[in-house]
Amino acid sequence: MENTSSLPGSRADWHGVKCSSLDDMRTENIKFWQKSGGKMIRQAAWELVFETWTTQNRDPDELRFQRLTTALRRS
Repeated sequence: MENTSSLPGSRADWHGVKCSSLDDMRTENIKFWQKSGGKMIRQAAWELVFETWTTQNRDPDELRFQRLTTALRRS
């Protein structure tokens, strides 16, 4: 596997890797997401949900939490 140059723009910290097989590609994918951490994984998942939702011409406001209560009270 050979590292290639960094991508420009907001994803400057990303890197490309040339893989010689599907197994190498899978290994690099696993390493990438393990290194990224939970926050980035959740953000990527949310972006995928949002993109899919809007591609289906559905209202993005439907994805918001509905607030039925005005205050929380401790008991």
